[in-house]
Amino acid sequence: MKKRKKIIIWIIVLAILGAGAFYYFKPKETGPEYTTEKVAKADIEQTVSVTGEVSDTSKIDITPEISGTVDELLVEVGDKVTAGQKIAKINDSVVRSQLTEALIALQIQQEQLDLKRRKWDALKPEEKEAAKLTVESARATTWTLQKQLKKNIVYAPVDGIITKKYLEEGEMASMATPIVSVSGEKGFEIKANIPESDINKIKIGQKGQSTFDAFLSDEIFEFEVTKIEPAATIIQDVVYYEVTFKILTQDNRIKSGMSTDIDILTAEKKDVLAVSNQAIKNDEGNRYVEVLEVKDEVKTTKKVNVKAGLRGDDGMTEIISGLNGGEDVITFTKEAK
Repeated sequence: MKKRKKIIIWIIVLAILGAGAFYYFKPKETGPEYTTEKVAKADIEQTVSVTGEVSDTSKIDITPEISGTVDELLVEVGDKVTAGQKIAKINDSVVRSQLTEALIALQIQQEQLDLKRRKWDALKPEEKEAAKLTVESARATTWTLQKQLKKNIVYAPVDGIITKKYLEEGEMASMATPIVSVSGEKGFEIKANIPESDINKIKIGQKGQSTFDAFLSDEIFEFEVTKIEPAATIIQDVVYYEVTFKILTQDNRIKSGMSTDIDILTAEKKDVLAVSNQAIKNDEGNRYVEVLEVKDEVKTTKKVNVKAGLRGDDGMTEIISGLNGGEDVITFTKEAK
């Protein structure tokens, strides 16, 4: 009997210990876990990044003022030239032939006018006017051809370097076709196509930085927006606008045709309250953040409406109103299991 009683007692003790162990080792329910950040002041920058190409600001295509065969071409690509230097000579035989014909036509028209003057009073006013205009037109043609005879020599308009030859000696030149291109000494500029989604952010005078594929990535060049083309360009069904940049950092290594990566500073706010983008939530158009408050080790959250400003490239957004700074705002919530 005593033995049985001891067994019952031990069973009760073990049951109590088991229950205690169960409750002790039972996973405890915890509240949600929060990741937060302090609301603090920061500098916010917004940029537009594009790829551009260097172009020569003083490239000039030199064309002759008369048509004819190139009798002499006195320069090669890479030659340095000075303003007024002789570049080429155009054969003027065509112009001389045209001038001879024009002089003959003028003489004929003048003789006809002289004949009409013998019975001038019998002519109607419009007939007199037509006769005089015919002679004046023939004389103007003669003057034009005489001037062209003096323009068969082609001169360099500026100091520079010959960058391209379009014709060789013996080939036909015209006033619509350049003979050579000369690059002056005024420097370079960058041209880039900006998509329509970003073009309204670009303004004349904005500055930024660029790097060149030909140089080290840590070599930074400053530039300034100088021109925004109003007409659109369609590239693969996307609307672009050409923007021109002046290179403020001069470097003799820069050459026409080089490609460059451009970051245009379109907006900037200094020393303003800011939070990371993931801290800002949206409720039917109303923006708010959740502020974590801790009192007596008890965590609570409070919804605070905010007015957001500039959204930066570094994942931060300006807070115009709603926060004072120093608050702990929630950026991520891990719900309790």
